Amino acid sequence: MSSNDAVVAGGFARASSAGRGRTSSAPARFGALALGFAIALAGCGFVNTDDGGGGGGGEGGPGKGAGGAKVTAYVNTEQNTGLAKLIAAYQRSSGTTVDISSAETSELNEQLRIQLTSGTAADLLRVSPGYSSPVAAGVLGSAELADLSDASWVDAIPDDTAALATVDGRTLAFPVSRNAIIMAYNKKVFADADVEVPTTWSELLAACDKLEAAGVTPISTPLQDGIYLQFWMYALAATLVYAENPDLDEQMAAGTVDFVDNKPWNDVYAKFLSLRDAGYFSDGSLGIPFDQGMQSVATGESAMILMVSGGLPQLYGYAENGAEDFEVFALPATDNAADTHLPLAPDFMAVNAASDNVDAAKDFLEFLAKPENVETYATTLGVLPGLDVEVDLGETALQPVLPLIDEGRTAPFANYLWPNGDTQQTLLQSGQELFDGKITTKELLTQMDADYDKGTP
Repeated sequence: MSSNDAVVAGGFARASSAGRGRTSSAPARFGALALGFAIALAGCGFVNTDDGGGGGGGEGGPGKGAGGAKVTAYVNTEQNTGLAKLIAAYQRSSGTTVDISSAETSELNEQLRIQLTSGTAADLLRVSPGYSSPVAAGVLGSAELADLSDASWVDAIPDDTAALATVDGRTLAFPVSRNAIIMAYNKKVFADADVEVPTTWSELLAACDKLEAAGVTPISTPLQDGIYLQFWMYALAATLVYAENPDLDEQMAAGTVDFVDNKPWNDVYAKFLSLRDAGYFSDGSLGIPFDQGMQSVATGESAMILMVSGGLPQLYGYAENGAEDFEVFALPATDNAADTHLPLAPDFMAVNAASDNVDAAKDFLEFLAKPENVETYATTLGVLPGLDVEVDLGETALQPVLPLIDEGRTAPFANYLWPNGDTQQTLLQSGQELFDGKITTKELLTQMDADYDKGTP
């Protein structure tokens, strides 16, 4: 999710284990994470890694490929990497040519809006979740995205993703993958300090005390870019806010609840700041870039770091023994381990409603939805499968958090159900001021309420 991918409420209802009542039946065994943090965050719009693409996916227009129909696609760099093998296989089996163009997410969002307005957009499009950008599923709606509700894969959309893919009762987006926010830790540092993996908030505090006593920074906090700070808010809110009240977004959209008077949202910031006040975070956090924060965990200067799972390969690259030096856990926020929920972010593709090749584009999504192809995409990028289908991708660094997914203890990133990007921008920018002691939690949440009340652009 990017700074522009900042979402919301509107016609959406938050999906949760309490909301739809369906949990995963698939074996949760996922493959080794494969790509670096740059690609993972490019898919979320966090960094600029333009691959030199960026041309409109509609270039060349509808037509015939070498063996039949021609389908155009305009996606971000992450999706382009994940789709490469699958496109080749689809073209061989179907006779349909898939002409794909790609760009870094922020550029794609800008260009796609222009292309949709001018009628030059591709048949298949990468769209953002909820209302998180001008080209998000909730913003575009059924006026610009084809209805996919009759697709064979709709019932396999995970609970944490379903509300983000659905607008006004219609499924408008196909989830190609998901990423999680996890706490990665240095196994040797934990062992040397005789620290066990915490499963409750009190255990986390106790672990931090022991690590600090051992001369180690308990939690690396590279807050130079506001982007990192939001990981904490979304991870804590998954458990404190949405596990407790999965209907909160509907209530906020109706105007019956706001941020500043909501105790769970106040608790999110109180817990975060309590870690700062206890001295468990890095010295000079606001001046530390993310790569330096990861390096401090890899070298053992710090014990752990909260991050998006797609960034694990870059963390591994800083350590002598690579992946063997690390494990992960879900951030607890209460003293009941069963409360802990895992924040997940889907990545979407959709079909241009104005396309002359809607049926062919839908057929390609049907191909991607086959379990073996869901497996290939996830293996290629080292991400979680986008659909709840039976796959066997072997062991994975994410093994410790997979039970939460199987049990339905997940939630979308909180900002996906906010009505505009300004609300998230305030979290990022004013959040740094909060951390620096320049404003209070009440002032920050009041600012977020003002932006939220602007509604959808």
